[in-house]
Amino acid sequence: MKKYLILISCLSISACSIAKERPELEYQFPNCGISELNGKTINKVCATRDFIAPEPRKRKRDWLAFLAAEGSSGYKGPIDPTGGILEFKNKELDMQGHVWDFSKQGNPGLVLEGHDSTIKNGIILNANIVLGNLYSPPNFSKKNQSRNLNIEQYGFLYANNDYNCKRLGKKICEDSNLLENIFIKNLKTQADTLNLRSWGGGVLSSQLIIKNKFSINGSKADISNNKILSSATLNQYSHFPLIRFNQSKFIDNSQQIFPDANDDDTAIPSTLYLKFSPDTVIDGNTFTLTNKNDQAYAIVLDHSPRVRITNNTFNGFKVPILMDQWSSIVDEKGNEIKPQQFTGYGNVINPNKYAGEVTMNRKGEVVMAK
Repeated sequence: MKKYLILISCLSISACSIAKERPELEYQFPNCGISELNGKTINKVCATRDFIAPEPRKRKRDWLAFLAAEGSSGYKGPIDPTGGILEFKNKELDMQGHVWDFSKQGNPGLVLEGHDSTIKNGIILNANIVLGNLYSPPNFSKKNQSRNLNIEQYGFLYANNDYNCKRLGKKICEDSNLLENIFIKNLKTQADTLNLRSWGGGVLSSQLIIKNKFSINGSKADISNNKILSSATLNQYSHFPLIRFNQSKFIDNSQQIFPDANDDDTAIPSTLYLKFSPDTVIDGNTFTLTNKNDQAYAIVLDHSPRVRITNNTFNGFKVPILMDQWSSIVDEKGNEIKPQQFTGYGNVINPNKYAGEVTMNRKGEVVMAK
């Protein structure tokens, strides 16, 4: 019996020693000053190193596998975690040009949640970024929403955080902190998807290469001064026939974009997809399609009224905008813009200009794919 105990102890010590040698994502960031967000003073923390995620190891049929599976030999699940979750409250993370590269893990989820925080000045490669992570959109057919709230009683939450604390109790009030004001700024990233689920958040002055789409769910967001390149690749499991009608060569209209408003997947190839996000600002961006796709849109507005779309450049899109009957586009003063007036507000359309297949290297440079 003592021999077995010694063997198990040695194996455990060996496993711990190996684990320590493998790189880990930085979670504890040192303080490096103060910053300001929305007129509020917040602490500034700084990243100190690069992170290249290792390929997850697989368990083999050995003693370690036996111990990990609690006696079930043959267990072959991964040893190492993929992606990561970082929480920021009243903080600014300055990545100081460091790179987090998840290429060997195949676009895992990287969740950046919290409230009143900014993540800036870094390079994140091949991780599907989620900003916020708490909001759940309404479901029209079931008449409910997040935490089974009755939308007939409480109304649709949309991009309005006032419902927390006032009517729904302390626990939901505490949880709601995950919703507010998460921004990324001057970030360079390549991923399949980017998803903003933070009320009042935004993406500013960043370089994005998105394979599928950049989704905004239930946010009063600020999307400004970004360069966004996209192949607008469809989710292979999405099948929804879009019935649309043209009003101009700039904006397509549809009575309703998809029947189940709780469905995150859409059969509409797009670069930026807004759902339940009224009063969002989209200003000064360049949207570039990598290859010709006459069915792709730069921006889709789904149940998102009063969205300001000004001073943007659309490269490679035959018609840049699609919106449903519940959405609308306004100018800087909040006046509704008619489709034929769209380019009069600084928007430029170059329907035959494409980027070609591109990728991003560890320096954050956009280069042609091999």
